[in-house]
Amino acid sequence: MSFSPVAKPQGRQLLISLILVAIFLSLGIWLAMAKTVTIIVDQDIQQVLTTWRRDVSGALTKAGISLDQGDLVEPALSQRLTRGMEIRIKRSFPVTLIADGTEQTVRFTGGSVEEFLEQQGVNLSELDRVEPDLTHGVVAHDTIEIIRVTKAQVTVEEAIPHGSKKWAEPTLEKGKTKIVRKGQPGLQEKFFEITYENGREVDKKLVLTKVVREPKDEIIGIGTREVWQTLSTSRGGVRYREVKDMTATAYYPGPESTGKWADGFTATGVKAGFGIAAVDPKVIPLGTRLYIPGYGHALAADVGGAIKGKRIDLCFETYKEAIQYGRRQVKVYILD
Repeated sequence: MSFSPVAKPQGRQLLISLILVAIFLSLGIWLAMAKTVTIIVDQDIQQVLTTWRRDVSGALTKAGISLDQGDLVEPALSQRLTRGMEIRIKRSFPVTLIADGTEQTVRFTGGSVEEFLEQQGVNLSELDRVEPDLTHGVVAHDTIEIIRVTKAQVTVEEAIPHGSKKWAEPTLEKGKTKIVRKGQPGLQEKFFEITYENGREVDKKLVLTKVVREPKDEIIGIGTREVWQTLSTSRGGVRYREVKDMTATAYYPGPESTGKWADGFTATGVKAGFGIAAVDPKVIPLGTRLYIPGYGHALAADVGGAIKGKRIDLCFETYKEAIQYGRRQVKVYILD
């Protein structure tokens, strides 16, 4: 039996051809499925990658790029890859947020304070303040504080002190006083606007003062009624309205007592002699009629350089009588 010598080379050639076709088909399929994408991190091209992975997440895994919390990726991680796609990654950075009694560190990818608060879901009232301000561009490790501002109206009652008035009271004895009407304090309301920052009072402003009740002044009656009394003397009764304890001295209107001023007349022009008294007009007005036990009736008609306060100088007809009288404590009765 004989065999054809050309059968084996033809079979091998066919097998090789089939294998080559399969390889080219596989390569074509692989090339058809592979996609070239560009990965950009914070505006810088990280790498250009050819991969057969299906989505963005797979491409980043293939590239060995890991994501931190808060990082932004565009397109989304689940987005299917397409040829020529750009995958952009924006890295986040830490920012300290102080608000409503808490402090926390959160991550942010950049922008203004206003954008940061919007991302964190922080709402501001009309009065709230932010430090730094809303237009500030946030950078890594910034501290952003929310200051909650509230205002409240407070009413405070306050007493108004009463005054005091005096008037002449003719029914009351001179020298005495009495309360004719008791004083009554008034009442006023003060309206304040108080500003709080994070619950702490920082400002208090008076807005309005309202008088609820006017005060009533105290009225004090000053007695003006003269009380006349009678002093019994050896020459009969002497009617007087006041008595003063004083120191009495004596003088003679001649040069022995008054020196170069001895002209015989008093400061009021009355001729000096017995019954004339020198007084301090601040204590006893000139022209006042007097009675002094041990001396008698007198008229306050003269003054003297040494006669000050509760002192009285009594005139005598002779120098000898003045010397004999000397100095003594007396009661001076005011007769009118």
